Amino acid sequence: MDFVSPVLDVLTRLYACTAKHASYIFHLKQDLEFLRDRMAELKNLREDVKARVKIAEQQNMRVRGEVKNWLLEIRWEEGRVEQILQQGDLEVEKKCLGSCCPKNFWSSFKLGKKVSGKTITIVNLLGEGRNFDSVAYRAPRVRVDEMPIGHTVGLDWLYEKVCSCLTEDKVGIIGLYGTGGVGKTTLMKKINNEFLKTKHQFGVVIWVSLSKQATVRTAQEVIRNKLQIPDSMWQGRTEDERATEIFNIMKTKRFVLLLDDVWQRLDLSEIGVPPLPLLDDQNKSKVIITTRFMRICSDMEVQATFKVNCLTREEALALFLKKVGEDTLSSHPDIPNLAEAMTQRCQGLPLALVTVGRAMANRNTPQEWEQAIQELEKNPSEISGVENQLFDVLKLSYDSIRDDITKSCFLYLSVFPKEYAVRNDEIIEHWIGEGFFDGKDIYEARRRGHKIIEDLKNACLLEVGDGFKECIKMHDVIHDMALWIAQECGNRMNKTLVCESLRFVDTGRVTSWKEAERISLWGRNIEKLPETPQCCNLQTLFVRECTELKTFPNGFFQFMPLIKVLNLSATHRLTEFPAGIERLINLEYLNLSMTCIQQLPTEIINLAKLRCLLLDSMHALIIPPNLISSLSWLQLFSMYDGNALSTYRQALLGELESIEPLDELSLSFRSVEALNRLLSSYKLQRCMRRLSLNDCRKLFCLELSSLSLSYLETLCFQLSSIGRCQS
Repeated sequence: MDFVSPVLDVLTRLYACTAKHASYIFHLKQDLEFLRDRMAELKNLREDVKARVKIAEQQNMRVRGEVKNWLLEIRWEEGRVEQILQQGDLEVEKKCLGSCCPKNFWSSFKLGKKVSGKTITIVNLLGEGRNFDSVAYRAPRVRVDEMPIGHTVGLDWLYEKVCSCLTEDKVGIIGLYGTGGVGKTTLMKKINNEFLKTKHQFGVVIWVSLSKQATVRTAQEVIRNKLQIPDSMWQGRTEDERATEIFNIMKTKRFVLLLDDVWQRLDLSEIGVPPLPLLDDQNKSKVIITTRFMRICSDMEVQATFKVNCLTREEALALFLKKVGEDTLSSHPDIPNLAEAMTQRCQGLPLALVTVGRAMANRNTPQEWEQAIQELEKNPSEISGVENQLFDVLKLSYDSIRDDITKSCFLYLSVFPKEYAVRNDEIIEHWIGEGFFDGKDIYEARRRGHKIIEDLKNACLLEVGDGFKECIKMHDVIHDMALWIAQECGNRMNKTLVCESLRFVDTGRVTSWKEAERISLWGRNIEKLPETPQCCNLQTLFVRECTELKTFPNGFFQFMPLIKVLNLSATHRLTEFPAGIERLINLEYLNLSMTCIQQLPTEIINLAKLRCLLLDSMHALIIPPNLISSLSWLQLFSMYDGNALSTYRQALLGELESIEPLDELSLSFRSVEALNRLLSSYKLQRCMRRLSLNDCRKLFCLELSSLSLSYLETLCFQLSSIGRCQS
């Protein structure tokens, strides 16, 4: 019986082997379906993993090697499985004996064995894919991320200044401010990229692009990605908790934080940035900000502030020519000179130079260039790219103005010619006349006006005029943008019209006046005006410095029922008061200064709403008795530097004293009697802002009260023989 056991073992093994081999043959159809189902599962799983990989790659993560290999193996196996399934389907169709037995046992056996082996492979791949906890990991970030930047012009000097601050221990925060499009971001990119080229001791350089809508959370997200703070320490955390995570990492590093395009004060501690003065001597970290607002630099306690100015003439030309291209410049000998003329119109603003330069590329005839220069002068928004690439960018500064009054004051400056330096007091007086400060006395209105001017200068929308602190002007491109906004972003081009140096105002131009709300005629070449222009919407009219204009047509003001502001100043050859002004019953501001008008007509008593009357430097002017006192709404009266009050004209002071709303006076005197009349009136002294004494030869002593003359800003003596002056 001992031989039986081995025999049974052999028979058992033979049976198992035979049964297994038989299953390859007789269970082929079921095995094929099982393989097909597992392969479909694997394909679905692969798509899920690929989606996770794509998200990880978007987050600048590195895909794990095992995941890459898994995906490659599936790609390899997919073709093999498809081939086996096709062979199996054919083999199943060839069965005989009522579909129970294959025609070729050996062929079915080999195929069944392949199906079994491939099924094991696919099931193993399914198991691997289901066990991927993560498909990628965060790669170590480079210390500096390179920023895209083109050719730079005119930044070297300022770049060196900023770099010197990076080595100064006492400078923690550096501020760069300037108007939109002047090159602040370009300079910041240059600073960022130089960290890639030069040796430095900073552990990390972080670039954060902000915007008008940016928040603390926005900045935190960018810094978190650079510092590679994991999801487990970030997701579901509050803003303060996230700030703590950032703080705990950054306090151990020597960093440079570049905050580009800051629109409002950012509290760095709320973001999680360690206070720079508290860092130890070994951690000399820096923060650099760019902003359009000088005020932001002080609000964020910047230690070194630099204004990014426009390019010099040579730098501007170099940038412009580069954008135009050599092919265009060499296409005609006149084009280089025309390009230089167009460059001057951009006034060194890099964004304007780049935008206009690109638009002029491939314009190869002088006629195209001459037409473009005229468009840039009269209607720049017609040039390709100017509206959406230039004006829209600059308009962000305008949009950031919080109150409508300041916006109106800014747009009002577009009525003045380009490059015109306007006195602060003069523009404020126009704002008062327009009613921007209704409900305020003149003193409060002036205070508000000066505040608005400072706000606009801080926003780099205005600049000091030609070195005179008390004057302001607009950059030419800012002026173009302001006029474009005033014309409702180009949708109502005739809403505000500024005409300079015209000899005659032609009929076609007058037709456009029907839609105008503000018209500015300016320049010595204007000699003649239209007879009866239809201006039913007109509210503001300037006819200024028209030194060749001698008279106004009798019907000129006939169809201007809404006009509130009329400025005829410095039209020197005007000797007669223009007929029809007395019918402008809505007029609130009238400026006849520096004209040669000889007499005011009594009919101006009809100007019942007049609040501002300026008659400066009108040496021969006659004012009929009781005329000024009839202007019962008058708040501001100026007759300064010219028609001085004498003994025989001191009655005017009594008329002024009788006007209850009167807040401000500017007067010149040439007699002691008239001056004493002023000094006897507390009300007149309280209103006095500018006082001029002209040739008061009998005045030997002058005692002034600082309490009574509390509003006095200017006191001028001309050819007087005053022995002493006390206050």
